[in-house]
Amino acid sequence: MLKRVGIVIAVGIIFSALITFMTNGINGEKENFYKTGRQVIIENDKYKVMMDVEQFVPCVLMAQLDVNSPLELLKAQAVVIRTYILYCMGNNDKISSKELGLPYYSYSKMQEMWFEEFRRENAATGWGMFYNFTGLGKTKVFDEKMQCIHKVMEKTKGKVMKYNGKIVLPLFHQISNGETRDGEKLIGSEYKYLKSIKCKNDTQVDDYIGIKFYTIEEFIDILSKNGIVIYKDKKEKFEYNESDVHELISIMDFSNIDEKGYQLWIKIGDTKINGDIFQKALNLRSTTFKIEEYEQGIRITTRGYGHGFGMSISYAEALAREGAGWKDILRKFYDCVIVDF
Repeated sequence: MLKRVGIVIAVGIIFSALITFMTNGINGEKENFYKTGRQVIIENDKYKVMMDVEQFVPCVLMAQLDVNSPLELLKAQAVVIRTYILYCMGNNDKISSKELGLPYYSYSKMQEMWFEEFRRENAATGWGMFYNFTGLGKTKVFDEKMQCIHKVMEKTKGKVMKYNGKIVLPLFHQISNGETRDGEKLIGSEYKYLKSIKCKNDTQVDDYIGIKFYTIEEFIDILSKNGIVIYKDKKEKFEYNESDVHELISIMDFSNIDEKGYQLWIKIGDTKINGDIFQKALNLRSTTFKIEEYEQGIRITTRGYGHGFGMSISYAEALAREGAGWKDILRKFYDCVIVDF
């Protein structure tokens, strides 16, 4: 008798889960977000989809931050993303996701990602074993996570940042070198809204320091492949098979930095290289770096992660954990008004 009751209960649970799975649906693109009337075109070889900007913002947000991040940080970054998309759109009502160049997750990707995380975290529990065995529960987990996304989107719907009446380019980066950079001084007067502030917490985070090692051959070859040829003087190329590391280090000049310590230009021998180009060529985390000789090769130590303009996500997270609201976080980094677009 007890065995029969157990079977009935088990069947009831499975049937209930199946009904929930079937009726709730899994297409997050149909979530009831506020509509801007502006659309992002997502296309590849298999399909083409049009999404309202408000539907697309969470896709980008979840590719940049974890859903369990502080709520006020998620809200601030949602405004940054929306502002960037509408800045790129200009007066157009549509834009390709490729043109935006932003990483993003589809709603189905979010569902799979969140469900896998749930199964790992709950593998030893009764429900965890049930979900692992049946594969059901994706919708339940998805809906629970989407509640957070809905809070973010509802509180920030349609909000963008403007300066002098215009939507701004809201530059941001992962971790500053301890201070953000002055937009007006380094880029131009139209970027005056990008404030220079001290980010006291950034120097303490795990990813603040980055280290890369190169042989002299690797170093010269990588620069060469990126169109950077090192000349000892105007006529003689630097040949690594005829030189040693000490000689290479001796002809490097890294004195051209901005007031916050970010590299503007590097001079190696008679070759002058823009700091950003040098960083991208060697895939460095930051333009705040030090190069030194190390065991017959070169060691490059970077501080921070990103270009240093606008919001430091790392410091914004620290502010959110200290109780700052999303508007206060944005105003910390941007001298802008926050308005409906």
